Amino acid sequence: MDGMQDVPVEIRKYIQQLEKENHLLKQAVHQLEQQIHGLQERIIQLEKRIKIHENPHTPSSQKRFKRNSDGRVNPPGKRGAPLGHRGATRMVPEPDEIIPVTMDKCPRCGSYLGSSLGIEQRTIEELPPSQKIQVTRYDLHKYVCPGCGCEVTATHEDCPMLGGLGVRLMTFITRGKFHQRGVLRRIQDYLWEWYRFPISPKGIHDVLLRVGDVCSSEYEQLKQRIRYAQWRYTDETGMPVMGKNWWLWVSRTNNNDVIAVIRPSRGKKVLKEILGEDVTGADVTDGYHSYRWLPEVQRCWAHLLREVDNCTNATKHEQLLSKEMHKRFDLLKEFIGKDPPMEKRVRQKEIWDAELQKIVAKYIQYPDVRVKVQYIENGLGCWYTCLLYPGMQPTNNLAEQAIREHVIMRKIIGTFRSEKGPENYQYIASLLATWKLQGKNMSEKLENLLRRELCLSWS
Repeated sequence: MDGMQDVPVEIRKYIQQLEKENHLLKQAVHQLEQQIHGLQERIIQLEKRIKIHENPHTPSSQKRFKRNSDGRVNPPGKRGAPLGHRGATRMVPEPDEIIPVTMDKCPRCGSYLGSSLGIEQRTIEELPPSQKIQVTRYDLHKYVCPGCGCEVTATHEDCPMLGGLGVRLMTFITRGKFHQRGVLRRIQDYLWEWYRFPISPKGIHDVLLRVGDVCSSEYEQLKQRIRYAQWRYTDETGMPVMGKNWWLWVSRTNNNDVIAVIRPSRGKKVLKEILGEDVTGADVTDGYHSYRWLPEVQRCWAHLLREVDNCTNATKHEQLLSKEMHKRFDLLKEFIGKDPPMEKRVRQKEIWDAELQKIVAKYIQYPDVRVKVQYIENGLGCWYTCLLYPGMQPTNNLAEQAIREHVIMRKIIGTFRSEKGPENYQYIASLLATWKLQGKNMSEKLENLLRRELCLSWS
């Protein structure tokens, strides 16, 4: 307060009050700055956590909040059937039985009703009453062959030579585990409540192991069809085994053959095990480095578009690049939708490959899109391979659809508790998925396989 001696007392008091208020405001500003700093750190932490689930490698179907190319968030789409949906009203089936329902007396006054005035028809669909498990004894006669002296035993198509459960019951248990995603104790409860059939979870587990052993030979034949397919859609995801992270690989062919392979590796040696050293045909994949050794690849456009659209506050170059790639994807879909002849396909691939190289050269100089452009550059020559294979899709969505069922099973079981578990799982799951996608009756196919291997095979 030097030099303030001549200032009136009232003004000095006012100045002191202002200085005190200024000091308090500085303290408040300091506290707000600390809060802002803490909130900024919190935002960074939350953004890191969100990126685990919301990143360019997250399928669009799993994203809760989808962003436009300019960074704005689209609200979730409206739930319900799309426009033009035919509805879910079921057709009334033809009755298996007709039951006349009559009355003699009025329920109100007890008078006799006489003849009816007409009939009101109601067709009801109902489950049959629960049934007791059928127990059958097979007397299998033994013979000695007069030609070779070998002792043989007669076989019956419904009598397994191993175990005491029938083909249909083993099929029912397998469907309950793999198709209905039931845990062992739930399957145990269901069999008891509906059929009064007592079986332990260990017994159910043994049945599944027996079915898996039967499916192993068919699985090897499936692997051969995978190897020599015209093209394949391939993807992989984590699958815990005994608490350790193993990997489940899925390949789906143009003929809807599907194979699942569970291994402790995510490297290319698993692909070589599935496809062999001399790979034939083409493969639709994402940009994971284990696929780069494959001779002919179609890189997934869905992954590419998610990569170029991954921006919170899109810059001018990010918006232009996103718009450019979406336009090219639309042109690709329009072109292959016309099913042009192979000569036009080959020529168009050369043109579009050259145009992509120009786009890379144009945008690689801008730091804000350099990472995205390098992603495109790494796949040059592989973005239009589908043009050379009529019917091939430019995305890997079919592989992601095939792997989705295994992801659900992973959430249910948590982890396999032995190395035999994933081996058995891949045999059964591969055959069931293949039969389902090919429109075949899974129960019928599995029953026939069990009959052939367990009931009618001779050793």
